[in-house]
Amino acid sequence: MKEKMQGRFCPYCGEWNSFANKQCKACGLEIPNTSHGSTSGGNRLPVVLLVCCVLVLAVGALGYYISSVIGPSTDPVSGAESDSSSGNAVVTEIPQVSSGAEDVGYTAPPIPLTSFGGETAGNQLKIHSHVHDNYNNEYNEGLGGVTSNVENITEYLIGNQYRYFSFRVVLNYERRTDYHKDTYVRIYADGNKIYQSEIVRSGFKPTDVTLDMRGVEKLQVGICGSGDIRIVDAVLHNDEGFEQYSTMIPYTNKTDLNSVSLSHLQYWNGSSAEGGLRYISGTIKDSTGQLYDGAFAGTHENQDNWVEYDITDCGFKKLCGTIIMNTDSGGADTVTPIVAVYNGPWLEQLYKSEPVTNGSRNQYFEVDLKNSTQFRLQISGKYNIRLVNCYLYK
Repeated sequence: MKEKMQGRFCPYCGEWNSFANKQCKACGLEIPNTSHGSTSGGNRLPVVLLVCCVLVLAVGALGYYISSVIGPSTDPVSGAESDSSSGNAVVTEIPQVSSGAEDVGYTAPPIPLTSFGGETAGNQLKIHSHVHDNYNNEYNEGLGGVTSNVENITEYLIGNQYRYFSFRVVLNYERRTDYHKDTYVRIYADGNKIYQSEIVRSGFKPTDVTLDMRGVEKLQVGICGSGDIRIVDAVLHNDEGFEQYSTMIPYTNKTDLNSVSLSHLQYWNGSSAEGGLRYISGTIKDSTGQLYDGAFAGTHENQDNWVEYDITDCGFKKLCGTIIMNTDSGGADTVTPIVAVYNGPWLEQLYKSEPVTNGSRNQYFEVDLKNSTQFRLQISGKYNIRLVNCYLYK
């Protein structure tokens, strides 16, 4: 019996051939089961492929139209929204330096904040010239508050032109012994607080701050309090090396001499607005009639009067002095006067004199400061005691 022959299209060899039992006579491969008895049935596979290609091209064209004409929508994760003119995402939150965010286009030259000009709605800041901090370092100028017990704020429209805002917070030299609970600096970026200093009061050390300003349109600088705080070397810039903008003229305790009178050094912290201790110039006489050139004395009766000195890197290793009885007291202290010396902010007692009373002999002392960077000199009482010949030695 003859094999049943059909003329069909072979999808493997691409030829129209005779088939016997679903096998192509040209290539010998078995043809899948399709509609028999119709020569057009062999076109179905290419048609399906063609339809799939058309669909893929249509979807791609639609996606291109959406992305290029309509633009991307807001990203719910990053908080970015579309810029219809360029298609680039505009980040609405302030990018941080460590975030890896794109950081381009910041080319504005550095400018001191005092030269930028600002607007205010209420209590604004005031520009002061020749500012001194509590270490008596001098700066060209600085910002301070005008009104006490409120936050004085000035707003600057910086228009996303700067990467950084650098400044130094200092305690005003004239208020170096003041102690208030509500003196601080706050910085706002587009209305959001991004920095607040510690309370600026007696014992405050000058603090350098650099804040990220990328993406910020409005910068607000706030000072709570009047007179105590100064913001110095405030500069908007696009360079991480902001140290070059410092205007500080340092007051230094360093000296080439092997010894220096303590009266020549500037203290940076004291127990009262009067300075804690006062230096009496002129001739001083002790109970034996011996004369001295100048003396330290207390400022308040019934309490400990003290000042603190910073001798970091000065090389001084010893404090010496003589404690005498004041022969012209002007009144009697209700406390028994003594002199004490303490090491560092932890107030380790290094020396304590004998009580000074009527008939007391002079007391000479030497205090080892070789492990000290700061020390406190304290005098109890106001009238009966004087500290003379007080020197630091290397």
